[in-house]
Amino acid sequence: MLDKNIYINNVSVIAPGLEDIENSEEILKGNLDWLPVELSRMIPSALPANEARRTTTVIRLALKVSELAKTTPKTSVVFASSEGDLDITDKICKALATKDKMVSPTLFHNSVHNAPAGYLSISNNMKTPSISLSAGNNTFSAGLIESISQVLVEDNDVLLVAYDNITPEDLDEFRHFDYPVAIALLLSKSKQADTIGSINISVESQLSNVTPCFNRSLEVVRNGNPIGLGLPLIEALVRRKKTKITIPYLNQKQLLVRVNDV
Repeated sequence: MLDKNIYINNVSVIAPGLEDIENSEEILKGNLDWLPVELSRMIPSALPANEARRTTTVIRLALKVSELAKTTPKTSVVFASSEGDLDITDKICKALATKDKMVSPTLFHNSVHNAPAGYLSISNNMKTPSISLSAGNNTFSAGLIESISQVLVEDNDVLLVAYDNITPEDLDEFRHFDYPVAIALLLSKSKQADTIGSINISVESQLSNVTPCFNRSLEVVRNGNPIGLGLPLIEALVRRKKTKITIPYLNQKQLLVRVNDV
C-alpha cells in the first residue's frame, strides 16, 4: 500500500543557517555552502499575543517551519519529534526537586508532546485531526510513513512537521543534538498546481548505505540531529532530482524513498 505515488506540494527547513528562504534554497540546491548562522527568536506572527508569550523555542521551531509550508485550515498534520520539549522537561524536573515542588501552569501546559499541535490549531484556525509521535533516532522515517498512510487512507492533504531542538545543559549527557532542526513536507494524493515532485516509499530489510546530503557541507546538520536525516530528501525535491533516498528506520530496517518526476 505504501508504495503508491504521493505528491509533495511544498517543503521547508529551519536550522541555523537555513532560516532565510532564498539563502536556504541556494544551499539545498548546492549553489552555496552551509554556514551555522544563529536562529532568530522565530516569533509566531499568526498567534494572538497571549498565546505567543507562552510559546517555547521548540514550539516556535515547529510553528515557523509549518508557516513556511503554507497549509490550509483543512490540512491534517503529523508532528514528529524524538524528544519533544526537553527544556520543559528540565524545568519541571528541577521544580519537582525543590522543597515546594511547585510547577507553573504554563510549564505543565507546554509539557505534553502535542503542545505544538494546539498552538498551530490556534494560529491557523485548523479543525482537522493531528497526531504527535516519537520514534527516537528514527522519528523522521516514522513521521513520513504515518503521513503517507494518512494521505492514502483519509484522502486528505497532510503536513508532516518534524523537529528537535538542542538539549539543555543538564540533560545533554543523556541526549545530545548539535543543532536545532525542523523539516516540513506538504503531501497529497493527487497532483496540484504547486506540486514540486512525487515520492513512493517501501520498508527494506536488506540494508544499504544511508544517503548522505548532496551538499556535503550539510552533513554536519544531518548527523547532528535525528530530524536532519530527512535533509537529502528535501535536497532532492528542491533540485527536482530523480533519485533514491535511504533513511534509517526501526528494528534494523531502512526506509527507501524513491523521488520521482512530477
